[in-house]
Order: sequence, then C-alpha cells, then structure tokens
Amino acid sequence: MSRARRIRTVLALGGAAVLLAIWAAPEPARPTSAGERWGIDQLRVHRTAGGHMLDLRYRVVDPRRAASLLAEDGDAYLVHRRSGRRLGVPSTPKAGPLRNTGQPLAGRTYFVLFASAGTLVQRGDRVSVVLGDLTAELTVE
Repeated sequence: MSRARRIRTVLALGGAAVLLAIWAAPEPARPTSAGERWGIDQLRVHRTAGGHMLDLRYRVVDPRRAASLLAEDGDAYLVHRRSGRRLGVPSTPKAGPLRNTGQPLAGRTYFVLFASAGTLVQRGDRVSVVLGDLTAELTVE
C-alpha cells in the first residue's frame, strides 16, 4: 500500500470516528431533580403535632425557579396514596394559611403544613405533594 493511500485511509477512518462521536453524543441533560427544575433541595415530609399534621420542608437554592412554589394563589395540597384522600393546608384566623408565601431567598428553608384527619397518614406511607407547579412523590418520614 502506498503512503498516499495509507494517509487517505487514516483520514477516512478519522472522519468516520468524528461522525460516529457526533451521532452517538448524548442529548443535553434535562432537569430531573427538584433542585434542577424547581430550584429547591432537601424536599421531605414528616409527621408532626402527634400525627395530626404533616410538615413539608424544602430549601431554596434558586429563588427565580422556586418563585411559583411560594405564590399565594398557587395550589398546595397532599394526596395520601393508599386512601386517595386529599389533604389541604389549614388556615387560622390570625395566622392565615399555615405555609410560607412571598419572595423566596436562596439558602432559606420553607414549610407547608397539611392537616391529617385523625392519624390517617403514617410513617412510611407514600404521598403526592402538589405545590404550585411542582408535583412530587414522597415517603413520609
């Protein structure tokens, strides 16, 4: 094989390798976690008040993305997966709804309290939390 032919073969194989690398390149990563999509982390729900309330906590890492979660007019409820019951946020005459609203700040932890009729929800139960545009599947701790 002549030197010119070997050079053409190497260049052709190199070009094929480049095209293969471009074709096989992964798609750009889409936001998958709550932090990437909603600007929050440490999302968890605990029983509190002797099991009569559920305490949802989350920490804001990106205030711009988390703004919809703290909107006063946004939905806030929890669905108990086993029973299908929808649990809302209680409101008191003096304090109003038992949830944080307003402008989020990075690094601050926010809460939402949900009323649990009796002691319906137990530790280890699966729940769906709807908070603004966010829907998350969580296990009660």
